[in-house]
Amino acid sequence: MAKILKTIPDNLEDKLLEEYTEIKRRFQLNDCGPTQLNGGRFAEAVLRIFQHLLSMPITPFGEDIKAADKTTIISKVTNAAHIDEHIRQKVTSLTKLLLDFRNNRDVAHLGGFSTNKIDANFVLSCANWMFAEFIRVYGNYTMDEAQKMIDKIAILNYPVIFDVEGEEFIARDDLTVRQEILVLLSADKRDLDFLFSKTKDDNKSRFNKTVASMVAEKLVALKGGFYHLLPKGIKEIQEKSLLN
Repeated sequence: MAKILKTIPDNLEDKLLEEYTEIKRRFQLNDCGPTQLNGGRFAEAVLRIFQHLLSMPITPFGEDIKAADKTTIISKVTNAAHIDEHIRQKVTSLTKLLLDFRNNRDVAHLGGFSTNKIDANFVLSCANWMFAEFIRVYGNYTMDEAQKMIDKIAILNYPVIFDVEGEEFIARDDLTVRQEILVLLSADKRDLDFLFSKTKDDNKSRFNKTVASMVAEKLVALKGGFYHLLPKGIKEIQEKSLLN
């Protein structure tokens, strides 16, 4: 991708974009479990951009920034008059929130209650807004150019497996039955009745033959009454962009 944050060093922009893209990729895959970690990694990239803006030594990626130093960096940005006020007032707050979010949002802290899907939406929304602000402030674009880029980033990527009040549905209507099965198994293991109920084939005998052929072709495996994706099935999902 062409450089968009024209006044931010390449390595910092690349890392910010890498972590932002990973958040969107996992959301697209309906992979909500590690969103807290991904949000934290995105915030870590932002912290290093803050160090650059403050003319501080930049902590190498892969090396932890101490908790006390994180607080100091955010505080200095908040009070740095030469930095855009929305970066100082809002991006700093969201950065701190994402860093803390990673540390205290796991299931153990919530009494066993999982909020992964809600958390995934929150992390993606924060990352969208923060990245849009960096484009506006540090891209040196005209307002029209910046708005087009921000609008594109802010478009929500809905997962192919869509949740409606706790029940899952396949949102695409152009998939074959075999492809629908692969998509469903990309989220979790499934039993035969669930797969049949969620695909477009209403002939159970024919459907059973389809699944049996997929087992024979090593696309999926049957274990303990549940079907699981095999590497060949994962490869087909990726090559045919079934989750886009």
